[in-house]
Amino acid sequence: MPDSGNPDASLFVAGYGSSPEHGLYRFTLRDHAWSGAQLAAAPALTALARHPRLPVVYGTAGTPSTGSVLAWTVGKGGASLLSSVPAAGTEPCHLAVDPQGRWLAVANYASGSIGVWGLAHDGSIDRHEQLIELTGTGIDPDRQQAAHPHQVVLDGELAYVPDLGADRIRVYRCDGDSPSRLVSEHELEVPAGTGPRHLVVLDEGAVAVSGELRSTILTGKVRDPESPWREAASTDRACPPSSARNYPGDITAAPDRALAYIANRGHHTVSTFAVGGAVPLLVGELDAGVDWPQHLLLTGDELLVAGRESSNVAALTLVDGVPVSSRILFDCPGAAWLLPAGPMDP
Repeated sequence: MPDSGNPDASLFVAGYGSSPEHGLYRFTLRDHAWSGAQLAAAPALTALARHPRLPVVYGTAGTPSTGSVLAWTVGKGGASLLSSVPAAGTEPCHLAVDPQGRWLAVANYASGSIGVWGLAHDGSIDRHEQLIELTGTGIDPDRQQAAHPHQVVLDGELAYVPDLGADRIRVYRCDGDSPSRLVSEHELEVPAGTGPRHLVVLDEGAVAVSGELRSTILTGKVRDPESPWREAASTDRACPPSSARNYPGDITAAPDRALAYIANRGHHTVSTFAVGGAVPLLVGELDAGVDWPQHLLLTGDELLVAGRESSNVAALTLVDGVPVSSRILFDCPGAAWLLPAGPMDP
C-alpha cells in the first residue's frame, strides 16, 4: 500500500469518462508533492487490478452497450497495451486476478454475467474460459429488473459476487485447474431492495456489504447459507445535498477487521462502523472532501478516496482507525479507482 508520508509513494488511477483525457494515470509523491500523467487513454475505465508477480495492470472499461478488458505493461517509460479483449458482456465494473496469476474474472454489470479468462505467462489476457450468465430480479423497478453483478471478491478457495439486481450474494468455489474456474456453491439472499454493491471480508468468515439501494451496511457470514444479516443505515444524515438519494458504494476494512469504512455517494461522506458486534455500529462520519466518493484505499494511517465527480483524490487522516480530517492530494479527471504501484513496476 502507498503511504502519502512515504517520499516514493505511487498510485495508478482509473480516470472514468468518455473524453481523450480519461484513462489510466500514475501519480507519484516526491518531496511532499504529488504529480502524475496519463499513461493510456481508455474510455469508461471503471476498475483496476494487477498481476501478482509481473508489472501488468488490468482494467475494465465499458458502458451499458459496450465492454472490454484491458492489460497494460507498466514501467518508468509509461504503459504499453498488452491485451484488449471483449468483456463477453456489457458495462464491466470490477475484476479480480487469481493470486497465482493464472486467470482473471470480470463482473459485467449491465449484461448480468461473470466472464473468466486465462492469463498467459507474460500476463497477457489469453483464452476466454468461462461465461456465467446470471438471472434474478428484485423489487426496485428501475435498478433490479435483472441480475447485475457488481464485484468479484476472491477469498481463498471461494469467490463472492454481490448481485445488486437480484438482491443476493453468490458464492463460488475457485476450481484450480478446471476450465470452469468458478463453480457455484450457494447463494445468500439479502433484505429485499438492498441492492448489494461491494463487500469486504472480515474475520471468521464474516463480510460487510454496502447496500446501494437501501443506503445500508450489512454484516453476516457469507460462507454459511443460513447466516442472518445484521443491518444498519450507512449514514446518520437526513437528505443528500446534491442527489435525490444516497448511494453507498465502496467498502473496505481496517487491518484488524474491527472497523469497516463505507463511501456514501450522495452525502459525499465516509462512514466508519464497528463491525464486531451484534449489529454494525456507526462510530464516525466525515465529509470526504470530494464529490461522489467512488473508491476507497487504506494506506497506513490514511484512507484515500477517489472523487469521480470532482475529479480528485483526498486523504482522510485516521486517529485510532477513525477518519478525523480530509485534504486533497491531487486532481485526476474522473478519478474512479486507486491501485497501489509497487517495486515490481520498473
